[in-house]
Amino acid sequence: MHALACIQPYILNNDHNKHTPMYFDIEFYTEDHRAEWDRFIRRSLQGNLFNQQRFFDYHSEGRFQHRHLIFRRRGHIVAAWPGAFRDEDGLKSWTSHPGASYGGLLIREDVSLIHVHRLVHDLISVAKDEGIERLRCTPPPIFYHSRIGDTVEFTMRRAGFTYLKQDYTQAIDLRDLPLAERLLIAKYDNKTRTAIRKAVREGVTIKHNIPLKGETLDVFYDILSKNRARIGTTPTHTRDEIESLAELAPKQLEASMAYYNGEAIACILNFVCNEKVMLEFYIAHDHKAQNLRPSPLLVHDSILHAHERGFHWYDFGISTEPEDKVTWGLAAFKENFSMTGFFRNTMILDNVQTWQAPANYMPDTPKVEVDVR
Repeated sequence: MHALACIQPYILNNDHNKHTPMYFDIEFYTEDHRAEWDRFIRRSLQGNLFNQQRFFDYHSEGRFQHRHLIFRRRGHIVAAWPGAFRDEDGLKSWTSHPGASYGGLLIREDVSLIHVHRLVHDLISVAKDEGIERLRCTPPPIFYHSRIGDTVEFTMRRAGFTYLKQDYTQAIDLRDLPLAERLLIAKYDNKTRTAIRKAVREGVTIKHNIPLKGETLDVFYDILSKNRARIGTTPTHTRDEIESLAELAPKQLEASMAYYNGEAIACILNFVCNEKVMLEFYIAHDHKAQNLRPSPLLVHDSILHAHERGFHWYDFGISTEPEDKVTWGLAAFKENFSMTGFFRNTMILDNVQTWQAPANYMPDTPKVEVDVR
């Protein structure tokens, strides 16, 4: 007998009239779950700042139809799906999460392969009951995991998810770097070493932990927005959104600015995503001060401080654009700091309403015997 036939019906909510076979006790997130949710995110395999409720709070009220899902086993949270309902390409999509860099099915570290298969099954079943036509998620790159592994992505692929896009992100493994600054700089490309030394020689200085509010934030955002305008884009966040984020997560946003003769000429904003990863979210410089080379100095300073504080990775973000375009110059700049490339995948399942577990998706018996070969 196939293992799927052994599970018992479960009603998702009191107002839910559908009886869908489920492996786990499942409920939608409410404000009563806030502390428990954030505690689970901090302890989960892939959890990060972008999955915490304080991060979702910075979005204006009504911008997203949040529908976060909680999976329990014996009363304890074993997995979560941070998401929102929205229309996408004419389909009712449950996206994880449209207002965050990363989402996906977040699991407890000790969840086994067979239980991940059951979690994905239950996720799709709930989506089907909710009238969802598409599931979409962008999991964090593998180096965000507390333990490196591809179990969730492997299972989603087996369930029928496909890659909507595969972005290219770059990060530096801080554990491989020497602590001494002179030895750290020696790991960089020769042009980058020269640029850093030039900035220091010219008298460029750096101020850390600048307040992301008031006039200081005005200066920061002016540099950032003008820098982005030169390449025909705008910052992901408005000035007020950055201020709101800094108020909601003050220990997880760290801004620094480079100064020359008392004037701010460049800025960087790092996110402390979890215990392992610091992410460079914004870096920008005043074009008139480009010859002073403040950006390489700011990046080096951030890498040095992340390394000293025990982070494992410094994430420099993606170097790709829509339609599979590579931002070649940006990728090359990052490579000068000995950064390594990784996938940042976005996955979708478009046949939710007609989905059936594929053949051989689950073992033939509910209890799997250990096979020592």
